Amino acid sequence: MISALVSSLLIGFQLKPMPVQPVAPVSISDAAGIVRQVPTKQKATVLFFVATDCPIANRMAPELGRIVRTYQPKGVSFLFVYVDPSQSKKQVLDHLKEYKLNAPGILDTKHRLVDLGGATVTPQAVVFAGTGKMVYRGRINDLFLEHGRSRNVPQTQDLRVALDQFLAGKKIAVPQTPALGCTIPPLD
Repeated sequence: MISALVSSLLIGFQLKPMPVQPVAPVSISDAAGIVRQVPTKQKATVLFFVATDCPIANRMAPELGRIVRTYQPKGVSFLFVYVDPSQSKKQVLDHLKEYKLNAPGILDTKHRLVDLGGATVTPQAVVFAGTGKMVYRGRINDLFLEHGRSRNVPQTQDLRVALDQFLAGKKIAVPQTPALGCTIPPLD
């Protein structure tokens, strides 16, 4: 399954409408066996959809780690959602450690969180307010222009801008952006 994930990199997609109503919380165990509630009652919950062998997600990993370190102290919780059900919990824990991703990892074997967030690619971020309302879905930044082509430095930090606006009590100017990455194949 994962080879299909890597071989079918997404160059763009039609944006699905974001849900208007808050989502009902979902309880799911992380790779360490701790039950997590998604979304949390924190100011915001960020779900990072990733895969251990998606080159775009792995190249983005240092920035994901920086985002966690910057926004956790501001009341934002983070979960790394691993979308390939063929992975083991050990592989998830090893990946979190290798890439210094200092937040819990969830192996989403039934795509409960993929469905909840409407995620389509890795990497992709989905942000929920503490009320359960989805407030952002899309790319982390514009580092990647298309498959095989990236900038040295991103020009737009979409997720950071959205989090800053949300935490300041402002309306998020761009609540949804197309994400570029490895497609999340449907479960068989």
